[in-house]
Amino acid sequence: MTCHPVMTRRSLLSASAATAALLLAGARPVFAQGKTNLVLRVSKSAEVLDPHFRTGQVDGNVIRSIFQKLISFKPNIYEWELDAAESIEQVSPTEIHFKLKPGQTFTDGYGEMTADDVKFTFERYAKPDADGKISAYKDDWASLVEVKVDDKYSGRLILSEPSPALWNVALAGGSGVIVSRKAVEALGIKHRQQPVGSGPYKVQTFEPGQRVILAENADYSRRHPDFPTCTVQLIANPKTAELALRSGEIDFTELAIGADPSLAQLPNVKLLTMPGQRFVWLGMNVEHAPLNEIKVRQALRYSLDVDQMVDAGYEGHAKRLNAMLPDSVDGSWPDAPVYKRDVEKAKSLLAEAGQSNLSLKITILNEPAFQNMALVAQAQLQEIGIDLQIDQREGASFWSAGKGESGKALELFILRFNAHVDANFNTRFFQTDQIGDWNWQRWSSPEFDALHKASSANMDHDARMAQIRDMQKIMDQSAAFVWLTNEVVNYGHSKAIVPAIMPNGNDWNFHYFKRA
Repeated sequence: MTCHPVMTRRSLLSASAATAALLLAGARPVFAQGKTNLVLRVSKSAEVLDPHFRTGQVDGNVIRSIFQKLISFKPNIYEWELDAAESIEQVSPTEIHFKLKPGQTFTDGYGEMTADDVKFTFERYAKPDADGKISAYKDDWASLVEVKVDDKYSGRLILSEPSPALWNVALAGGSGVIVSRKAVEALGIKHRQQPVGSGPYKVQTFEPGQRVILAENADYSRRHPDFPTCTVQLIANPKTAELALRSGEIDFTELAIGADPSLAQLPNVKLLTMPGQRFVWLGMNVEHAPLNEIKVRQALRYSLDVDQMVDAGYEGHAKRLNAMLPDSVDGSWPDAPVYKRDVEKAKSLLAEAGQSNLSLKITILNEPAFQNMALVAQAQLQEIGIDLQIDQREGASFWSAGKGESGKALELFILRFNAHVDANFNTRFFQTDQIGDWNWQRWSSPEFDALHKASSANMDHDARMAQIRDMQKIMDQSAAFVWLTNEVVNYGHSKAIVPAIMPNGNDWNFHYFKRA
């Protein structure tokens, strides 16, 4: 496969600046005809390409194009279709039969995919890797007892209990991709940066902190991608990304709220806005005094004007959220209370709690939307006698703020989670056993935990969704969550391509991007 020139930061900036100058002079960049390399910009680098140890959305998007699953979601829709499986059937609430298509091969000479690879892959989530690390995604397969191999291509998934979420969360999701037993055992932890899959692309170059270059896998058994190579390029600065889009150096990027509106006037650029499914909220550490008093938390909730915060953060483009799940996710709570700002009620609640002249700190990600929302909160809390200090952090420092021992010192924070199409994937992070990991509120509710467990095994869809709504009601009663928004997602892309984006706005299917 032909190697492609590597973009450096210097060349990116100089070329983009030159293009900007040409645009001002009236010149227009022209996209090359017969384009073979798709360049997608990301704001965070890919880190780990072993699906069991992926670190987030960027890793997941790359992984989705490298590996196959038994089933996978169709392009741009949450409906699954057969992938590596020739057939798959749930024969009982606790047993799923599958049969692989013969002749599907792993790259780099690691041979044909077999049912033993499926067994190794799915059971591996509960086992430590070569360095003793267990996958953070082990709960995706919490109900799996074992995979029984019947013959070279057939097997059975044996579950400890019914698991309606298994199909969308594990089998069709990021934890359903199938790795090669031989490759993982041969490579060990090297497999995290030298992944061996059987999907439409394979890794040609992986430079952590810079880019991943994918090359078409000629042996892939299904649809071949329109672009023989795909470069996943890190450009952290959104303004630099805008310049690169203008110049044609990148074909696709997420745009910040408030991106330059003149991008829409460019002849070779198209803008796309879609509602997000990420949920954003202001959280409170219920173990940290005085936030351990519910009346203080209620006072904070009544002191904040959510509409004003969201408008400030997203410039009027996003709508407010009143519960954990946005309307587009099954199990949402459309009748959730809409809390309006009531300064006198907030002051009264603080007085009842015996609190006055409080000083609190809010920890936020160093992004404009979060900064602006925090500034509004700061001004509004001042009116009820609370001095709010804003602690702005860069990515790595922020995402570790609520974890481990350091999480005990957290007070207030604004956090964003990527919502999943299955509600139980979202509720899992607020369980008691997530304290010290993703439950930054350090909130514990036995009733919530019991409902999560029950709903995770409930095969009656309507009854399960009622349980999901009950869980959101319990969260509301805690007053530890001030729901803000599910955002909007803005993209800019070359008119020469047609993007493939799942409804949540975060999951991109590189291999389904098409020529326009």
